[in-house]
Amino acid sequence: MAIRDTSDDPLAGLSADELLRVLGHEIGNLVTIVSGYGQMLRDHWESLADERRLDIVSRMNRQIDQLRVLIDNFQHLRWLTVTSQELPALAPVADIAGLLGALADDLAPLADDHPLEIDIERGLPTVVADRASVQHVLMNLVVNATKFSPPAAPIAIDVRRQDDEVCISVTDHGVGIPADKRDRIFGKFVRLQDGGIGVGLGLFICRALVETMGGRIWAGDGPDGGARLSFTLPTTAD
Repeated sequence: MAIRDTSDDPLAGLSADELLRVLGHEIGNLVTIVSGYGQMLRDHWESLADERRLDIVSRMNRQIDQLRVLIDNFQHLRWLTVTSQELPALAPVADIAGLLGALADDLAPLADDHPLEIDIERGLPTVVADRASVQHVLMNLVVNATKFSPPAAPIAIDVRRQDDEVCISVTDHGVGIPADKRDRIFGKFVRLQDGGIGVGLGLFICRALVETMGGRIWAGDGPDGGARLSFTLPTTAD
């Protein structure tokens, strides 16, 4: 399966120095937050209640998880600039339900205080997909959902068959995405939230990875409000 022929390099218009400056700025922000929490623990350990200590450690872990996703995004961004080369043929994934169930353990820390509600249709067909790419897409969608959900609101992951595809959806309970912005959010350096963490590359990379696997990705409304981001994976021929 060939990487899609992209004449529009995702890094077009950015010099190496500019890219490093963007990455350094975002990493610096996260490191500053973690460092601040660490100093708080060091300076006020004795006066902090156990519950407050655990809360601070949880906040530190959340920022470290964000840092991991940020670095992973830039690694995928560089990989996506490779053209005129062949990817190894993607092996069919027979147990997509098992794969997603295993990924749930990796996604839970990113969801933080938001319970993950996973609903997977029984008897799903075999799909063609790359495990690491599916994991990375879901990581970004879950992190994105946490940014716009009220505290402790659940995040739903639904998996259904749709004709000759399997559709995976991540739904939050936030304010939703205006209809006129739903296509634009998958562009490069687009942020939905002013002043938020990240540089606006997560959904852009998600789209590229999904399309590389032969699928589609889009944004819509959740059944009870909020945003629902969905992507598909093609099924194998019977």
